[in-house]
Amino acid sequence: MEGLEIIRQIYPFNTLPSEEIEDIVSKAELKVYKKNEILFKEGSEPLKFLYIILEGEVFLEKNSQLIAHLKGGDIFGYVSLVSEMPPVSTAIIVEENTKILQIEKEKFLDLLTKYQSFSRYFTKELAKRIHRTPRLRSSFQIERLLDVRIKDIKIKEPILIRGDANITDTAKTMAENDSTFCLVQRDGDIGIITERDIIKKVLAKEINPSEIKAQDVATFPVIAMDASEPLFNAMLTMAKHKIRKLVIKNAGAIWGILDDRVVISHESKNIVFLIKEIERAKTIEELSYFYSLVNESVVEGVMSGLDPEYVGKYIAELNDHFMSRVAQLVEEELGKPSFRYAIIVIGSEGRREQSLKTDQDNALVFEGNKESKDYFEKFSEKYIKYLLDIGFPPCQGNVMLNNAYWRRTKEEWFKEISRWMENPKPENVLNISIFFDFRNVYGDEELIDELWHYIFTKIKTSKHFLPFLASEAIKFRVPIGFLGNFKTEKEGKHKGEIDIKKYGIFPITQGIRVLSLHNEIRNTNTFERIRKLKEMSIFTSDFARDMEEGYRFLMALRLREQAKEIRNGVLPDNYINPKELARTEKEILKNIFRKIEEFQKLLFDKYNLRYFS
Repeated sequence: MEGLEIIRQIYPFNTLPSEEIEDIVSKAELKVYKKNEILFKEGSEPLKFLYIILEGEVFLEKNSQLIAHLKGGDIFGYVSLVSEMPPVSTAIIVEENTKILQIEKEKFLDLLTKYQSFSRYFTKELAKRIHRTPRLRSSFQIERLLDVRIKDIKIKEPILIRGDANITDTAKTMAENDSTFCLVQRDGDIGIITERDIIKKVLAKEINPSEIKAQDVATFPVIAMDASEPLFNAMLTMAKHKIRKLVIKNAGAIWGILDDRVVISHESKNIVFLIKEIERAKTIEELSYFYSLVNESVVEGVMSGLDPEYVGKYIAELNDHFMSRVAQLVEEELGKPSFRYAIIVIGSEGRREQSLKTDQDNALVFEGNKESKDYFEKFSEKYIKYLLDIGFPPCQGNVMLNNAYWRRTKEEWFKEISRWMENPKPENVLNISIFFDFRNVYGDEELIDELWHYIFTKIKTSKHFLPFLASEAIKFRVPIGFLGNFKTEKEGKHKGEIDIKKYGIFPITQGIRVLSLHNEIRNTNTFERIRKLKEMSIFTSDFARDMEEGYRFLMALRLREQAKEIRNGVLPDNYINPKELARTEKEILKNIFRKIEEFQKLLFDKYNLRYFS
């Protein structure tokens, strides 16, 4: 009964008829394993069971290195069952009394034959494995960090003191525990105080430590994360908030403190390390060197099959810090301005979805007068020159803030956005598609809030704007012929190939952007937008999942092909050759194009686009 209730909730088993699920569970074997037991070994005989974890944890290791950390609800073993090849990893039980439901191979294969949606899931999962290159995987830091959970590494136990403790007693507590920091409790809130806080806020100001309370020196509130999160997510959070210590919670309670030294000792070269070096850089030459390291690691990661959502976020987080540091260096040269401004990134960079072909797309919004306009003209020239010197590619469309068109006061942006929306000519729709994925990378966040507020207010009064924008998402028909074959380029350099951006990625990003603007969703990342649309019940769970996984597959396919081109010394583009895909990948791509066609029909009906097409 326990297994039955759990299986009913696990995708894709929950898509099967109820009587089929009951039959599966009645014929399956439920086994309870002890910690450190080995379920199967790398290179052993092909597996005879599909494994589903009901309770507990399992590590999959290859060449003695962790490649996956599985928990309750995870399914494994299907690659060996479908391919009839030996398992490529070793499965080790991590937690005592781990419960695993084992389904016989014959039953599993029968389900694949009988149920299309069930089969499609495992076909997609198999394709993800095909994308991976084991030889590279072991050397790529980001991939390992995704497989390692925070709770898998040794972190510091929390030291908690009362907020009304004085600084003298606080320092003694820290010294007794050989710690450079401790947590501070104040009226139910938790803050943090460090040695540096005591030195800068108390001793340097010649304040008597016994006369000031810890809560008056501590930083509130702390940034926290659950222990089940990947270590990579912790690094992104620390990088984003520019913090060196992260509070870790388990089951809602404070469990420990992750600090940057622990992270760096775990991985000698990671995003936290790179960002610290970027922020310390004093010259453009230093930044250029670190930029080259980032590019090398990203290509390696793509070739190892790293999830494209993480590729985009990794690139974006590092690029944001390069841009911020460049802005600081320019401010040091020209003097820090007294007026508010913000550097924004737009397009794929704004969505945190860069490909390996992406150039820079940025703009500037500022408070306007003659003095500020003169300042930001000089600022923008230096800023873009330094980005180019570092290695950022120029925008072929000149969408950069040294172009006066993309450098405006807040009021000028309001007028231009209004002009775009009231006159949706092709060039204006293109500008909207680029600009409306904007986010701040340096400067005043309130200016960004004001821009979004203006846009959402304007959309409510613009009757034809969203339909025009939606019409862009349906103008390219999916490249599948009447008989279900791929329709490729008929001549020219790309004969026999498909533009995966034009026919796959663009319709999804454009359509999802329209629905997000319609529903006042400020998230710019397409994956996050899809999840938000599901939360708001705009999409069903099944449709959202298909859109998200389809988009993930398209992005992975494009990134993989671009990485190959870069390694072969060829400029990357957005084309793929279907003949070079594995049979399974071809079927997945066809299914995704059909889902895009379904999405385009949804947009067509929702926005009554018969008059626009």
